[in-house]
Amino acid sequence: MYLGSRPRRRRSSPWRVLILLILIGVGIYVLIQVRQEHVEPPFVPTPTPTRTAASYLFEAEDLYWEGDIKASIALYERAIERQVESVDPYISLARLLALEGRTIEAVAWAERAVERMPNNARAWAVLGMTYDWHGEVQEAIEACQHAIELAPEYAEAYAYLAEAYADAGNWAEATAQAEKALELDEGSVDVHRNYGYVMEVQGNYTWALDAYRRALELHPNLSYLYVAIGKNQSALGQQDAAIDSFRKAAEVNPNSAEAYYRLGRAYYDRGEPETAQEYLLKATEADPRFGAAFAYLAFTYWSRRNYEDAIPNLERAIMLDAQAGRRLARGFLVSLEPRQGLPDSPSSDVVMRGDLKPILLENPDTLRASLAPESEEGGWRGARGSVVFDTRTGAYTVTLEAMPETRADQAYVGWFDGVNTLSGSPLNTGPLTLEGGRVETALEATWVEGPRIDYFYTLGLAHYFLDECEKAYPLFEAALTIDPNDANAQRGVQLCNIAGTD
Repeated sequence: MYLGSRPRRRRSSPWRVLILLILIGVGIYVLIQVRQEHVEPPFVPTPTPTRTAASYLFEAEDLYWEGDIKASIALYERAIERQVESVDPYISLARLLALEGRTIEAVAWAERAVERMPNNARAWAVLGMTYDWHGEVQEAIEACQHAIELAPEYAEAYAYLAEAYADAGNWAEATAQAEKALELDEGSVDVHRNYGYVMEVQGNYTWALDAYRRALELHPNLSYLYVAIGKNQSALGQQDAAIDSFRKAAEVNPNSAEAYYRLGRAYYDRGEPETAQEYLLKATEADPRFGAAFAYLAFTYWSRRNYEDAIPNLERAIMLDAQAGRRLARGFLVSLEPRQGLPDSPSSDVVMRGDLKPILLENPDTLRASLAPESEEGGWRGARGSVVFDTRTGAYTVTLEAMPETRADQAYVGWFDGVNTLSGSPLNTGPLTLEGGRVETALEATWVEGPRIDYFYTLGLAHYFLDECEKAYPLFEAALTIDPNDANAQRGVQLCNIAGTD
């Protein structure tokens, strides 16, 4: 208890009361303004404006002109995610994906462009380009021709048509269409680039160089143009100039696996494996799916008798190039074939067919085809099927339902369109066993056409020199499947046979 005197109460100041009333009034005013959304409430983060599709498109275009195609692709994808109304981003994205070698995705986006605007000549033209780069040459020709019907003055349609005719081996038409494209537009990068390609595949490397250089004048930051120039310089025996061009390609685009690969090959061919190895390692780092880069990296080890390091790189090269071969799958068909003596290619008695497309664009390596009968007459009404193909592993499943029974001497056989065996024949399932009108089977296509023959026999010889003939034999056999008369593979078998008798 406080025993002293009671403290005196302080008297209230009128000025203090006035100040308090003013503060209360200000608080009430601010509260009203906040509720009416005239003033932001305190401690709320400042909102970040959402980027528009147009801003992504402008930046994507800028990056393309800077030569950064990979970054440009990513921004076009983001723009499309904003649900742009124009079909132009689809067309640009499809073209750049093709230039990057991502042809499955390129075709898918080009097809979307055509679906969105069926009368757009640019959409049909880029569809033709992507078809051609994906190996569908006849479809490419037809798409480009349709683009020309829609817009007879559109130069790129003729340029892409010229490229497709060149890939079809029709040199006269290829040259004529390339020249027509030049007449219509001398200011197009693709017109000059494709004219150069038409000249190159015909062996006219000097004219090809001139065309590629004109394209480069229009767009000096495209790495693949420097690569094309270097390849033609190399074909003309101008090896130092070629190396300079490949080096420039790498400077323009430090992420260009193709530029580093070409540099590595050039130094390897000059007998400088150490320098070649440096660039080939960069190529594999820039693109871990570049089979040829791993193969030549292996060759640099092989040339110095380092078989232990050559082996894993050759194994990876074979795996990657087989994957690339499987990614060329375009369709799947089912035909009736003799149960005994299966032919190398499907007969004309095709009963079901479907196109292989990515299940998801985010996962373009897994393809699916819905199979439908060629005719619903007779017992085919209700027949259906599907194929799911993992191009990374080669595993695939075939399902057929409500199929009519076959004669005892016949069987259904499935065939891939676009994927061949090592011997060059279309990949097939073999006779399918029908039970109650239904087929469901899981199969695998491991080694398919794609890896070069020297990858197989060189890998086999590396195993031979390490006393591993049990691993070498299958590789020599694979090489002999590609070419039964290959001297290197035959010699490898002989060496292993001799080793086995010692």
